[in-house]
Amino acid sequence: MDGPFFELKKLNPIIQNQWKEDRKRGDVFSQRVKEFGLVRSQIKKMSDAEQANLVSVINSVVQKETSSEIRREAVLALSEVIHRPDASTTLIQLAQDKEEKVRLAVARSLRNHATPETTQTLFALASVDGSPSVREVATESLGMHKTDEVKQFLNKQLNDRSPAMQYSASLALKDFTGKDFRGDIPLLKRYMEGEPVEPAALSIAESIQSYVPFLR
Repeated sequence: MDGPFFELKKLNPIIQNQWKEDRKRGDVFSQRVKEFGLVRSQIKKMSDAEQANLVSVINSVVQKETSSEIRREAVLALSEVIHRPDASTTLIQLAQDKEEKVRLAVARSLRNHATPETTQTLFALASVDGSPSVREVATESLGMHKTDEVKQFLNKQLNDRSPAMQYSASLALKDFTGKDFRGDIPLLKRYMEGEPVEPAALSIAESIQSYVPFLR
């Protein structure tokens, strides 16, 4: 990678010449990232056979890849075809990756693909992952997995001692219930307990904001 700000070295002609020499020996990091970006943009348009071949190649890559950024790029590419069992299987395996950034990408990618396997993977990430960020993102993603078990779990998370987790659960329940309590945890708890309460009406400013995306 040549440091965290390797892209800035493009401005240095000496470094550019060094990179040219590196490319003679094999792909450099920036090239590999661009290649995964290209795969990500094109894979949906490919035939089933082409997708199967690419997913197989990506699976082989992540099994031995040492760069966490490349493994994250692999997750982003696979998420474009997450409906494929071979792709979702690899994503589920990557939920156990040692790097937080990879597990975060997996937690986001599983949001819109609800199967028993992906739901259980999100449960595991939301419950026992060592990273608070991963637990929060996985909890929010569970809002699109509409089962009674998920509902009970999210309701329980509203009582978590972490305000960040409570907020993630409230965002998930917005997706799950279709009702936006806008972070009003006490009112949301009452709703989840069966009380006939509704979210407060939007203010004029909030109404305008909801219709003007660039104000969000």
